[in-house]
Amino acid sequence: MLILVTQVQSNMSAIIVSLGIIIFAGLIIGRLFEQFKIPAITGYLVAGLILGPVTHVVSLEELKSFSIISNIALGFIAFQVGTELWFGKLKKSGWKIIVITILQAVLTTAIVIIITLPFVSLSVSLVLGAIAAATAPAPIMMIIKKYRTKGELTDTILPVVGLDDAVGVILFGILLSISVSLIGNTEATMSLWHLIKEPLLEILTSILIGSFIGLISGISVRTISQSPERNEKSLNVIVVTVLMTTGAAMLFGASPILTPMIAGTVTTNLINKECYHLEESTISFFIPPIMIAFFTIAGAQLEFDVVMSAGLVGLIYIVGRTFGKIVGSYFGATIVKASPKVKKYLGVGMLPQSGVAIGLSIAAFNAFYYIDTPSALIIKNVILASVLFFALTGPVLVKIAFMNAKETRVQDSNIKKVKSWKNSTVYQQ
Repeated sequence: MLILVTQVQSNMSAIIVSLGIIIFAGLIIGRLFEQFKIPAITGYLVAGLILGPVTHVVSLEELKSFSIISNIALGFIAFQVGTELWFGKLKKSGWKIIVITILQAVLTTAIVIIITLPFVSLSVSLVLGAIAAATAPAPIMMIIKKYRTKGELTDTILPVVGLDDAVGVILFGILLSISVSLIGNTEATMSLWHLIKEPLLEILTSILIGSFIGLISGISVRTISQSPERNEKSLNVIVVTVLMTTGAAMLFGASPILTPMIAGTVTTNLINKECYHLEESTISFFIPPIMIAFFTIAGAQLEFDVVMSAGLVGLIYIVGRTFGKIVGSYFGATIVKASPKVKKYLGVGMLPQSGVAIGLSIAAFNAFYYIDTPSALIIKNVILASVLFFALTGPVLVKIAFMNAKETRVQDSNIKKVKSWKNSTVYQQ
């Protein structure tokens, strides 16, 4: 018994030390990348690649132990996306956001299906197209917070990314069911209800759980807005909200991204402007170490050999998804008569892909594995190769999109404007 306890303590100590190394390495390499005008997020991912597949400082077993950190980080990211969906701001542009979101997702899916079809079976092509619609909110949110972006592109991309998860889940649910039916699963049926039942149930469950917890959260934040210890109490409420929504989503089969996003939306729309700024500053103060750990762990979980395994299909998928996001976003923005900079840069800002895509690929892999193992492996390798590519390039492209749109308010040099004792403007590094 004593030996068992000692082993558990030893394993726990190793995990804690590894987590410290992960955060430290991510912080250092992220800062280093910023010196070369590359977003820190890319540096975090590279730090993970160095610690994982390059040097094996952090083992796969240790990485599995950090899954709870990744889930919590995604919960905070999704909650933040939800806090940006304030109905007062979206009242006039809500229908435009819906049009853009649906069009860019559907066109991206269609283009990837068409471009990959000559190289893989129709069932595989349909699944790849569905997963291509997914966009990772984490890199986009990090760039927005880091560079304090503000403008029409920012106001458009935030709700589009927020709704993109729901649209992607529906597309994936429908096309995965069709794909499984095409390869002879006798239990599958082509009825419309069968195709949409699972994704709709997941979305409905997410809305119910997120709304209920968000309602409690919003009321709680409102009651503490005048409290002397409001920062501490607000932090407690937000942390509990994220943990509850993330855990409940996993327990009841809801979306781990959509559920906390709904909670964030409900919370934000129940509080006043002062409470909103309190909520925003509290999140920004608390989550940086979690974000560093999240992206560095994500980098450590990537594998170089999957790039070679994906081969030509992986390259075609990446090109098709890039083209689809840019063309789909441009087409959607044109229809709703958005500004030229939204038409030009929204698609580039929608390119990041990570957690959601991996989750969908795992679901597809499990559905295909026992009935068509080669197809399951193709889907897995292509999506992992795509995630590696977009994880490294996506943050850079998002930053370029916002800078070209002239919506960044913090420059790379981190120069701060201050007033000197002579009331003249000087600059400090």
